[in-house]
Amino acid sequence: MKKIQIQSSISVIILVAVLTIILTCLLIFFLNQIGFIAFIGGGFFVNSFNLITDYLGFSILFFVPVAIGYLIFFILLKQSLEIEDLTPKDIENIRFYNGGLEMFITLFFAIGVIFTAWGMQNALVKALGNINKTEAAQLGAWGILQRLVDNGILIALWTTIVGGAGGYCMRIIKYIGLGKSLTRFNLNCQNNEKQHFFSILETIKKDVDQIKTKIV
Repeated sequence: MKKIQIQSSISVIILVAVLTIILTCLLIFFLNQIGFIAFIGGGFFVNSFNLITDYLGFSILFFVPVAIGYLIFFILLKQSLEIEDLTPKDIENIRFYNGGLEMFITLFFAIGVIFTAWGMQNALVKALGNINKTEAAQLGAWGILQRLVDNGILIALWTTIVGGAGGYCMRIIKYIGLGKSLTRFNLNCQNNEKQHFFSILETIKKDVDQIKTKIV
């Protein structure tokens, strides 16, 4: 019992530490996006950070929490499916965690779609909203394209890629990691429901037979 409690405490400490690091990174990212701080230099971390900022913008603040939620629910569902003698509470938890996984996958897709629409609208308005035909002719196709890129068209495109690819990867990971266990769980539930149904019919049959005996 003490060993289980120690393992549980260690898992909680590790989870808190990881979440603290991630939340700190997200806070730094947010401060960088609003211009409060800036990273300079040519190191791997700085280059990677600036690359993510350029391609995903504020969408990373939504993608990361959803990915963390997916990971937590995935682990909880996997642990619940490994329980041999399932109680009604365990069955309820499995269905809740499975629904949560589907919700996070849908949210990941949705974030990509929302930021795509927002990024396209923002880029078009800022690039073309305040210029007339004469100014547009002076800018030329290359100048207009440059303004679109500077105002977020790349973020719109990359959030589509990340949202779509990430969402499908989540589905593949769920299918490979939990597909057999979920199929086995559903079959067991169906068999239990059938047995319960037949036991009710058997009880009804016995009651009917007793009534017939009394009448006779």
